[in-house]
Amino acid sequence: MKKKSNFSQKIRALHRDLGYFTIGLTLVYALSGIVLSGRALGWLEQKYILNTKIEKYLEEKELKNKINEAFNKQFLEKNIPNSLVQTALDFKHLRKVKENQELSIYKTKGKVILYEKEKGNITYEFYSYPIYIKKFIIAHKATHEKAWFYLAILYSIILIYLSISAIFMIKGKYGFKRRGVYFMLGGIATIVLFISLG
Repeated sequence: MKKKSNFSQKIRALHRDLGYFTIGLTLVYALSGIVLSGRALGWLEQKYILNTKIEKYLEEKELKNKINEAFNKQFLEKNIPNSLVQTALDFKHLRKVKENQELSIYKTKGKVILYEKEKGNITYEFYSYPIYIKKFIIAHKATHEKAWFYLAILYSIILIYLSISAIFMIKGKYGFKRRGVYFMLGGIATIVLFISLG
């Protein structure tokens, strides 16, 4: 009986300490997850307006290259972080929505470029997250090329331990067999429901 008690105490102690250890990580992943879930709604995004001057009467392909060069130089001069630069200079889905003799307007999701052909003036509006939020989002979406990837793996292992160890922590009428199992089944049912809803 004493051995079982010691085993339970060790599980509880490790569960407690790992819980404390992951408070910061849980907050990072939870908050960035909320932001990512609402990204189509533009939660917490900021509007940026940039202006520059390039050659006049450029064709579309050349225009994109010149805009890229001009703003890349501007970003370097202002020491803007790479994460924001990558978002700003992604013109993959940019398409022309309006054109006349004086003006061309290009749009893609969250981005608008106004090109005054006669003067070579460019006005570029885009939306992106502030740098401090962007850092957390990059962490949340980390791939194996990033250092965050290894921390994400460690965090996942800890979460697995926390969920399994909870089964053995409490005995009696509030324990897993008499109470916890129903909450576990409720959690699984919730996941199945939302998967079926798409």
